[in-house]
Amino acid sequence: MTFAQRLTILREKKGLTQEELAQLANVSQPALCAYERGKNLPSKNTQIQLAKVLKVSVDELMNDKTEDCSSEGGESI
Repeated sequence: MTFAQRLTILREKKGLTQEELAQLANVSQPALCAYERGKNLPSKNTQIQLAKVLKVSVDELMNDKTEDCSSEGGESI
């Protein structure tokens, strides 16, 4: 699952509109829309604000917990 998908799902679970979440997280509605469309990623400060409003950790917000590090091939460094 992508960050954009997680953000949208978390926002909807909280019963918030994009405009409401943007206001609570102190970001513009167009910026939040861009995050949910996968066009941009939020800054660290915005990640923290979004996580606080959505009551999740920044790690939960930004990273897909369903990915298995041991899945085929893993990541190369």
